[in-house]
Amino acid sequence: MTPRTVLEVRGSVAREGVSVRLGTWSLSEGGSMLLTGGSQDLVVRAFLGLEPDAQIMVLGAKAGSREARSVLAMAFAEFTPMPSLKVLEHLALAVRIGPPRLGRVPSFREVLEEVGLLSSANEVAANLDTDGRFQLSLAMLLVRLLPVWVVAPPISYQASIGVIERMKQALDAGVAIVFLSDSELGQALTRQSRRLDVRATHD
Repeated sequence: MTPRTVLEVRGSVAREGVSVRLGTWSLSEGGSMLLTGGSQDLVVRAFLGLEPDAQIMVLGAKAGSREARSVLAMAFAEFTPMPSLKVLEHLALAVRIGPPRLGRVPSFREVLEEVGLLSSANEVAANLDTDGRFQLSLAMLLVRLLPVWVVAPPISYQASIGVIERMKQALDAGVAIVFLSDSELGQALTRQSRRLDVRATHD
């Protein structure tokens, strides 16, 4: 059986004198794509549905819509935690707001250990630094098990063997993963890559 297409991308994003053409491409179940050469922040905004010129469809739903948010999980450094919740509580919330679609929910503590946050499990998540916020959003992505993942790790992020293995298992289970950084994690798991077209714009 031919894998179904779960992600369709085309259009561009532009901000502060820079335009990034996303190109036209799609991903099927179990596929992965490494995007390089563009502004990570801008492309994250496109997948969040905040850039009107980017046309991104997730399982037939427009990025940013309620339907798309129910099937798309994102891990990125600008993630904003809930102000009053602890790190561990964010994982419990992630599972409640979006029932897992693919497989069994893993142990929260195992996932926190793998992403590097176990020692902060009972700390208020809003106190995490930028790296910690990426790690928390990655942990939430790993426990939600949704069909499409967008992962934007800092270049300096070094994924544990456990994280890499979980992502390999996710790909084998049919999750489609987009990496927005030429990091070690993206290089280890990418099956195809695309260099984004970046141009200067003039106001």
